[in-house]
Amino acid sequence: MTDRYNGIFAPLEISAEAFKAAYDTPDIGQHIEKDYKGLSYLSWPFAYRYLKEHFPTFFVAFEEKTVGEVVFGAPGCYYLRPYLTDGMKRTVALIFPVMDRRHNAIKELDGRAISDNCQRAAVKCIATFTGLGLRLYAGEDIPKEEEQKGAPKLPLQQDAPKSAPVAKQAAPETTGGTFNGKEALVEFCEANPLGLTSVRACQEAVKEALDTVGLTTGANVKTPGDFGNVITTLVTTWVKDKGIKMTKATLTKDLDAIRASSTTAQQSIEAVKAFVEAKK
Repeated sequence: MTDRYNGIFAPLEISAEAFKAAYDTPDIGQHIEKDYKGLSYLSWPFAYRYLKEHFPTFFVAFEEKTVGEVVFGAPGCYYLRPYLTDGMKRTVALIFPVMDRRHNAIKELDGRAISDNCQRAAVKCIATFTGLGLRLYAGEDIPKEEEQKGAPKLPLQQDAPKSAPVAKQAAPETTGGTFNGKEALVEFCEANPLGLTSVRACQEAVKEALDTVGLTTGANVKTPGDFGNVITTLVTTWVKDKGIKMTKATLTKDLDAIRASSTTAQQSIEAVKAFVEAKK
């Protein structure tokens, strides 16, 4: 172990040609997903799939603090050290911070946090050393071949939709021309378009959605884009809780439609009601 920390190991070699071929893999784009903030990512099952297709003998392992313990550091600065290996040779280890869903450092560890971050670290490790999905970290769209076919781009960072001019229909969401996200969320909860058990249940669900997108309270929802992100996060959670089977492409299309309709609470309510009705 001391030798490994000192960089004494047989290096795993990946040729420039193999790296470029993996980097340019044309069909990764169909498996790109977006998180609640609009950031694009490649889910770990597909990262492993492409790893085995391009480099069948490679796998991700982690440096261990003690036998079976892969987390280093202290509260607020926990980190993992993933590396790529074929069982005999290996790469250097990356430093991967243990984060929550909002990309903030975790101060209290639990089994789920460790498991989720190990998968994320593995995906970044695969991308770093093989090129598979590395374009996401570089901010490039994947793949260029799909752009030529007219497929929609999948940007690293999705821009929040700009507020369109609304002719005298902004109340109660606007106050003095400024979007009032808090009032919009109150109106949404009172309407309860997802059909949750009560208005209170809807309020609790909205609080979780706010926390997920890093806005904390309704007062932080200052634009229709913020409001749309909260509502689509809420809908995504509802779909998962209900066990509704949908393709990623279909869900993304529906969420984009709901987000585009979220310039006022009423429009958002109607869009969510239509979505729920279609899933019955």
